[in-house]
Amino acid sequence: MFMSFYYIFVLSCCYNALFHVSAAAQGPLFASGHRLIRTSSWRGRGLNRKADGTKAESYYLGTLVESWYTQPIDHFQFGKNDRKNVFKQRYYTSSKYFAPGGPIFFYAGNEADVMLYVNATGLMWENAKEFEAMIVFAEHRYYGLSQPFGPESWKTNPSYLTVEQALADYAHLIYGLKSRKGLSDSPVIVFGGSYGGMLAAWLRMKYPLLFQGAIAASAPIGAFPGSRAFKPSRFWEVVTRDATPAAGAPEGCDTYVQTAFRVLFSLSHEAVDRAQLMGLLRLCEPLDTPQDVEVLGYWIQGAFDAYAMGNYPYPSSYISGDPSLPLPAWPMREACKRFMAQLPLDHPPHSQIPSHQTASQNNVKERQTSSAATAEALSSAFAAAAAAAEPEGGAIPMTSLLEGLREAVGLLYNVSGDKQCFSLTSSGPAAGNVVGPWDYQFCTELDAQEVPYYPANGVNDMFWDQGPFDLAGINTHCKEAWGVEPRVYHSFIQFGGVEAAAEASNIVFSNGMMDPWSAFSVTTNISSATITVVNIPNGAHHVDLMFSHKDDTTDIIDARGVELHAMRTWIQQHRNNKIMYTSQKAVDEGKPLLSLDVRSHDRSDDSEVLSAKDTAASRSDYSESR
Repeated sequence: MFMSFYYIFVLSCCYNALFHVSAAAQGPLFASGHRLIRTSSWRGRGLNRKADGTKAESYYLGTLVESWYTQPIDHFQFGKNDRKNVFKQRYYTSSKYFAPGGPIFFYAGNEADVMLYVNATGLMWENAKEFEAMIVFAEHRYYGLSQPFGPESWKTNPSYLTVEQALADYAHLIYGLKSRKGLSDSPVIVFGGSYGGMLAAWLRMKYPLLFQGAIAASAPIGAFPGSRAFKPSRFWEVVTRDATPAAGAPEGCDTYVQTAFRVLFSLSHEAVDRAQLMGLLRLCEPLDTPQDVEVLGYWIQGAFDAYAMGNYPYPSSYISGDPSLPLPAWPMREACKRFMAQLPLDHPPHSQIPSHQTASQNNVKERQTSSAATAEALSSAFAAAAAAAEPEGGAIPMTSLLEGLREAVGLLYNVSGDKQCFSLTSSGPAAGNVVGPWDYQFCTELDAQEVPYYPANGVNDMFWDQGPFDLAGINTHCKEAWGVEPRVYHSFIQFGGVEAAAEASNIVFSNGMMDPWSAFSVTTNISSATITVVNIPNGAHHVDLMFSHKDDTTDIIDARGVELHAMRTWIQQHRNNKIMYTSQKAVDEGKPLLSLDVRSHDRSDDSEVLSAKDTAASRSDYSESR
């Protein structure tokens, strides 16, 4: 969500994916005939992440009830063994603040253990008392303990792991809860962030009688071929913007990070150069091939991905995954500070990507005379790379650029500060070196996944040319890993991308504009009076769903205010509709009517929704077009 490395992805969002790499360091990710390398984005780490439950426990302590709901393994086929082909779905409820007729706040769990969201979703807990709401958190099938075929069901039979099945699970759960617990009069507001935000929006679209409104935070519903929002490289453009002064980072960070990547790949071909890279970056394992250097590049890129998604204005462990070791506030700014601190202090920064022309003899001489030992170790490629690191205005020592990368990624990969060297196989996106359930979801429905599938281009971002979005390579991987190929336009046909928002109602799409998943979300105004778009200039991955914090920026606070206003409107709308239904039933039964102008309530609802939208426009960067 959400990538969603959120999501992290250590973020969320998905599990480790296999991918092909070319022999050339800067060639396409998927090149037929080359070996498979295992990696993923932070989104694939969701199952191992933990959220600090201290704040949440203060709300639910002693009232949180774990329950299990019997779900069909397959909602869409009918057969003799329907009653046997079932599994137990885990969900949590809290009735601490609930009053009869109050709403149900329902969280649509995404690709992780549901307790991650129980402990992180402060927007629900902090407002349950005011709304007299029941809290429900549901776990997504195949994740956490909701396993249709026993532990790690994705290894046994992943074929029922689809968005459609998960949505049906949530719809059946809500219908069952409202039937059994006497909650038939309670409106349901569904919440979700990242992939969960996508599910929240789609639940409102597909099951509007069960879900009266949706808070869809950082929901990249346009991350599918067919949608006008699907431009994969845009993800890395947003990451890069976070490393510029426009997002509070030191000037020149994006420029010199890109320069550092060019130096890195210039040193991939000779063994002596790769040995130098290993030493400068303090790696635990040697770089034996050019492909190993490319894996190193993606490992570094993954850190910047995490900083962008987790660019919160306060220390947070949502990205680091360890409540005892949070990342600092504004981690992208801090990473850039660490990077820039390794560059010569008297060198003026540049705001644009520098051009790389012919080698500077002075820079080569500087590098070759630094020490006799180093000079003997340098190959011609190593020296050329040193010379290539000369932006307009003067030379930057090659070692400074690479040491800058080391210090920048250390903010995440050495968050404890006690590592003597970095292991690419035990930290970062490639940790664990296994495929998992989220990769299956990508390989069937192309559910949002940045690394390794969304390529940077090295022109509009600070990384390098990773080739085009390579569907042929994706098909090769998916067939080898899962025996399937993606149905390219399936998700767009099923859910409509960002275009579907214009036909929907009662959804708030909130976007942290520092979050790269905003590139695929609904970020511009829609003609519908019942769709609200809230863009949060200082927001990262679904920050508005988090617990409030003393360091929240004004736009984050205002975004939550818009969401709460929309929720009140939806709840009142539901109650008005209930009165309308009751009145019509009385007419049918020949009973006297209450004196009530139903139409006046309808007009009031419309004006409230418009007011919410106007509030969003005035308090956020509402009209920014992505």
